[in-house]
Amino acid sequence: MVLRKPLTPTHAHGHVLVRKDRRLGLVRISKNASTESKIRLECQNWIAFDAFEGPVVAFLREPVSRFVSGLPETMLRMTHFVIRDTSRKDRVEVPEDVYTELAGVAREPIGSVIERFLELAEYAYFDAHHEPQHGFFTDRALQLRVDPQLYLTEKFEDGIAQIEKRTGISASPLVRQENKGGAKPQAGRNPVIDLVRRVTRTEVHRHIAHSGFLGLRYLGASEPMRLRELNALANRFAKEVKEFGVPEALRERVLALYDLDRRLWEEVTARGGDVSASEIWSQLVPQADRDRQLEAGRLRG
Repeated sequence: MVLRKPLTPTHAHGHVLVRKDRRLGLVRISKNASTESKIRLECQNWIAFDAFEGPVVAFLREPVSRFVSGLPETMLRMTHFVIRDTSRKDRVEVPEDVYTELAGVAREPIGSVIERFLELAEYAYFDAHHEPQHGFFTDRALQLRVDPQLYLTEKFEDGIAQIEKRTGISASPLVRQENKGGAKPQAGRNPVIDLVRRVTRTEVHRHIAHSGFLGLRYLGASEPMRLRELNALANRFAKEVKEFGVPEALRERVLALYDLDRRLWEEVTARGGDVSASEIWSQLVPQADRDRQLEAGRLRG
């Protein structure tokens, strides 16, 4: 039996985010337009998989793009139990040894940082931003825990339209894209909101006790700062990652790590989205079994 790796504790796994009218549930997969889909589909309340009987949807994303996009997210939120800041609701508490290894390469060239991050992910996933997409809706034996209708992040507006047609709901109109291009906010949404938050020292103007990896990389120390300043460092790191690109050798390792995600995404892409997981799952998982057995045989040989 093929077993997936254990889930991380950094996400509300086993739950869908549901509309108030309960006409739709969303499996929020990190780095797959999860914030934008939550807003557009008006999904607000977490409900356990087995407590929701309505239709469920999820968005998939090309694995290499998702992995690269997740790097800055983890580095922005990453902390461990000794230096955790409980005032940060968005923090990601990772194992201490993982934090220490990444902190140890904080000042090294961006290629070395990415390679160390990938090594650690290959060893064990430590954050939902890079754990496999299929893990968000399968059990440890790779059986479906819930059967979402699957759509494509790369064709997000098409997916929203397909969901509206299938379910009869009306999605909220696109007003402004959250975190456009992955950039983190450094001010309130408008001058008035920004002034209020500046005075009350809330949201982007609140004090962060530990700047973590990003402080180490750009300032030489995990010193305290405001969230807006930490967001600026995250945007700087994201720019480094984007400019570095993905060398072919690194790309092959990422695709090998997320092979089932790749084949799942390719199958849904070939069908144009709006595909139920159960419709294609049986043809994907047996292949994953055979691939794992062949690899095990090669290692024994």
